Amino acid sequence: MTAVFSHTRKFLGGAVLLGGLAALGCGGAQTPPAEAAAARGAAPAAADNTPPKPSVPEPTEAETAPFALKPEWTGPCAKADKIDVNLGNTPEAFVRAAGCQIMGHEPIPEAVRQWSAKLVTDKFTRRIDVVRTICMQNGRRCELTYSDPWKEQPELLGAPEKKTPRDIGAIMMFFFNCPAAVNCGMDWANTHAPGMAEKSPAMGFGKETTGFYQPLQPGFWQRELEDAKYAGLSFVLLNTYGPDIEDNKLKPLTQALDAMKDPIKIGLMDDTWTWGEPYFSDFWKQKPDTRDTDKCAKTMYEAKWKPFFKQVDKKHWYRFKGKPFIYFYNAGKIEPRDKSGAVLTKMKALFKADFGEEPFLDVDSAYFEDRTMDKVADAKFQWYTFQLPQKRFRSTMNGATIDHAMVKWDAIGRDHPGVNAHKGDVLVKDAEVLEKVLSDSADADLLVIATWNDLGEGTGFNRNYDYYSGGKWLPPNYFMNIIRKAQGTKPPAK
Repeated sequence: MTAVFSHTRKFLGGAVLLGGLAALGCGGAQTPPAEAAAARGAAPAAADNTPPKPSVPEPTEAETAPFALKPEWTGPCAKADKIDVNLGNTPEAFVRAAGCQIMGHEPIPEAVRQWSAKLVTDKFTRRIDVVRTICMQNGRRCELTYSDPWKEQPELLGAPEKKTPRDIGAIMMFFFNCPAAVNCGMDWANTHAPGMAEKSPAMGFGKETTGFYQPLQPGFWQRELEDAKYAGLSFVLLNTYGPDIEDNKLKPLTQALDAMKDPIKIGLMDDTWTWGEPYFSDFWKQKPDTRDTDKCAKTMYEAKWKPFFKQVDKKHWYRFKGKPFIYFYNAGKIEPRDKSGAVLTKMKALFKADFGEEPFLDVDSAYFEDRTMDKVADAKFQWYTFQLPQKRFRSTMNGATIDHAMVKWDAIGRDHPGVNAHKGDVLVKDAEVLEKVLSDSADADLLVIATWNDLGEGTGFNRNYDYYSGGKWLPPNYFMNIIRKAQGTKPPAK
């Protein structure tokens, strides 16, 4: 789970080898082959500066429709003040563009070939790692930028025809303050949504034709919810910290919902991370104590559950088994966990008193240290699932089969700023886990994906413009299309 704030050798050019790859060539320590030959009295060989042929062809417009890539970068080769990590579509064009921007001259063709092969075959080699390595080889402190490689960001409208009884939903983050503020650093995010660095038409709403990727603008909500509907999601669970819903801050969400035709439904994920943190008002500096059942329950309920469901009209609530759906997440703040059962029982009662119905409560498995939780929770989940053999966690409590899974991951920019990925990291750039989870959960009543759009943790599969895997740009709706197809395919008979 991404916290609100980021968790917080000198390389020579020329013949230096990094991870078995030759430097791109510009260091003063290297003698050019022609000069070396001349020094030995031999005739200099002709320099081979022919760019290597692409090892992976660009995807066709038929493969990426309705998205279309901008024309391939062909030069000119020139040094740049800011290095565009997204320049160049094929691996060879990208490595050449990176070398030209950083060094100001053509890179060595053999180095281009080696880096390109790594981009195609090695999942731990990312475009940003190539850029940072070339910068270090050449003694540059590089400021990075990330252009959109697609010609435009078209609308994606309409849900697929749902042929499976399984609902799919996702956790949706909304503690972003773009540009360049909380949870919105371009280097901090592994991929980038339109509207992060500058206003984008994709974030427009009504008369506002452009906007930023931030929840104080209804265009943010409309874009995310329209795309989620297109992907085949039935709902999103809004990852709610507390300060993000104070003072009627969900009004832009209600504006977007009111403007949409048949929007997907909304549920609550109560993220308990903010309790005890110093970044907000004095109220959030406290940590509710579960040993004081009534006070703890009242404090948390009135801070999160009540104002959330007061601001979202009942017609937009996602219901499971006929009940409004709530996830309750453990961030190590609500202690002791073995006394949490009575607190959640009280919170459910407070909800019923205010709204006339009891919620369906899916509780983080950590709170099951309280042995009474089996009788309090309606289901349970385990947040991080990459270490599990099936890459998903399944709850079968009370006759309901609910799966929870992470399907992507790249938190290196958040957890280790400026550091390259390596084989010890968890790194999931492609759809392998997503496809496995969708197939294996076909018999579930419900699948919850964590998350729809977490930028820092890299778990999102929403519209990002620079998904790159296997040496190719993946269209912004790549992962969305996989879910859309799964929901529109009739499951096998049991």
